Amino acid sequence: MPFVLRLLETLRQAGWKVKIHDFERLEPPHVTIYRKQRKWRLSLRDGAFLDPGDKWSQIDEEVREAIEAAWTALRVEWDEMFPDNPVGGNENDDDDQ
Repeated sequence: MPFVLRLLETLRQAGWKVKIHDFERLEPPHVTIYRKQRKWRLSLRDGAFLDPGDKWSQIDEEVREAIEAAWTALRVEWDEMFPDNPVGGNENDDDDQ
């Protein structure tokens, strides 16, 4: 079941949604931001957008504030949903190989 960040009613009425989908376990940890048919994917590792051309200026300021306020909770939620692909990376990843 996806995780949906609760947004103000005015934002929801304007078409904004913020979700962690339950079918994205193999992708880099991210949250998907929607406004009607448009979407942006924001990395939960470094806060960068995953798709070229996407930027914060395209996102409503109140949506950004809600994401920033819930940043830790979003990262924890991802890790709970996808323990094999945690935000911090796998502990057994060995850079010396």
